Amino acid sequence: MKTTSAPLAAAGRALGQAVAGGGGPAVAPGRTHQALIGLAAVVAGVLAFFPADRANEGTRVLAAALTMFAVGLTLVRPLWSWRVLIVMVGCADQLYGIHARFGWPWTGGFAFAAIPVLAAVGRNHRPGVLAWVWLISTGVSALLANVRGELVVISVLLAVPLAFGWLVSRLRGAERDLEAESARRAVLEERARIARELHDVVAHHMSVLAMRADSARYRFPGLDDGLREEFQSIQDTARNGMTEMRRMLGLLRAGTGQETEPQPGAEQIEQLVERVRAAGTDVRFELRGDYRGLPEGVGLSAYRIVQEGLSNAVRHAPGAPVEVFVHVGPGQLRLVVQDTGAVARAPEDTAGREKHGLLGMRERAAALGGTFSAGRRDGGGFAVVVTVPLD
Repeated sequence: MKTTSAPLAAAGRALGQAVAGGGGPAVAPGRTHQALIGLAAVVAGVLAFFPADRANEGTRVLAAALTMFAVGLTLVRPLWSWRVLIVMVGCADQLYGIHARFGWPWTGGFAFAAIPVLAAVGRNHRPGVLAWVWLISTGVSALLANVRGELVVISVLLAVPLAFGWLVSRLRGAERDLEAESARRAVLEERARIARELHDVVAHHMSVLAMRADSARYRFPGLDDGLREEFQSIQDTARNGMTEMRRMLGLLRAGTGQETEPQPGAEQIEQLVERVRAAGTDVRFELRGDYRGLPEGVGLSAYRIVQEGLSNAVRHAPGAPVEVFVHVGPGQLRLVVQDTGAVARAPEDTAGREKHGLLGMRERAAALGGTFSAGRRDGGGFAVVVTVPLD
């Protein structure tokens, strides 16, 4: 029963849309299309003003104005354009006080206007709606025609612009699909290229760094405990970086964006600070509030922002104390990573540091609807401040 009623329900919905639907909006027309529609509106208006048999001037002016309006309306509401035109065809006797010649129910102006109107409907609506538009147009023509034998020709001529518009929409859709597929393939190829570069260059150097740090105690016998711990820290950092690199390479090559390993969150920020502190940087960490309930995306971004902030501080102000503040308040997360810059040479301006790291932090903050600021501090050093709404 459901199988039988489904086509009827679909046909009913299509009829409702054809007769009383919104009728748009239309596919955005280009300038050439707009110019052609304007020309067609003028020609149709002139033909409607001079029908085959002359009517009084007032009705001819009204018919010409309505015809031009119907054609122009195709640019924004094709179905409404067709409705205006079909009502005008139905009222041809009242407008002109005549039947069209040779049993033809469409005057020259209406017939010419039907071409862009029906083509626009075909371009912007699905086949079910087009079928009803064709049936209603043919039916109105049948009620007005004097010679029934003309109905076959009329029905075919009505179908041609509808079919043409529909074919144009299908071709445009196929072109858009090809462009989208081409863009997707270009992105995948670029991701694969980046993955190869990361694997062949960065991962190789990190692997060498880990091996050299691991072999240092054998190559340099007699190292004191402090140096052994330092080399062990370098080795652990390199291996953690390689693990992150392998995960990122998997994502780049898969192209799916699905994570195959757990991502760090705000809970791991303290561990991150400890690793940097163990590497010899004086880091002060302050946490206010509880970040255990933060959304996963916010937690990951918070971790990455602090990670990049610490990397910038260590790279641009080596040896300088660093402060990390994580404040989780009502409806807001605030992150601050700042250094004193006392040991390092400070950059001349903020633009010197607006590279990939700061750009990535800015993008992460923007993606969460937050704010980002980075710049030199009045007392010296550099500060990164990120505020993210939690509502």
